Amino acid sequence: APAPARRGASLARRAGETSAEPSAEFASLADRAASYTADLKEMGMTMPIIRRNVAGPKNDLRALQVYQDALAGVSPEDEDEITRLEKVLDELNALRLDKAEEELFWAEREGQVVSAITDNASGLSESDKSEVANMVANITMYGVQGAVWNAMILLIVFVSIVNFLR
Repeated sequence: APAPARRGASLARRAGETSAEPSAEFASLADRAASYTADLKEMGMTMPIIRRNVAGPKNDLRALQVYQDALAGVSPEDEDEITRLEKVLDELNALRLDKAEEELFWAEREGQVVSAITDNASGLSESDKSEVANMVANITMYGVQGAVWNAMILLIVFVSIVNFLR
């Protein structure tokens, strides 16, 4: 199964190519809502999370109702509801673009060695970073094992001395 980062990478490229006027590419607001929702679902977001984002921090149930109606194919007729739905869709588009950008970021980093030590080292190729990361991992592992053995030996010595002096 493809990694989640790969699923969103094509969407991210497509989302980055949206026009400044999003309604120009859709026949209706309902189509726009369905498209944005499908994109977000494809990038791994569930409907409860999408609904939570639509309702926002103020838990705007009217906006959520207008959005749910648009997903059902019912376009709003009241001017206030149209404005509310457009605002919701603009926010969903911003969320979709942010999510797509995040997906692209992780898709680009896939297969790379990620380490605070090797990322800051200049002049290392990916293969060099991999070698250095393996060496650092081994050194760290042996260091921890050595510390544990030293602690156990010191504990045995301490317990032996305390028992001998009693």
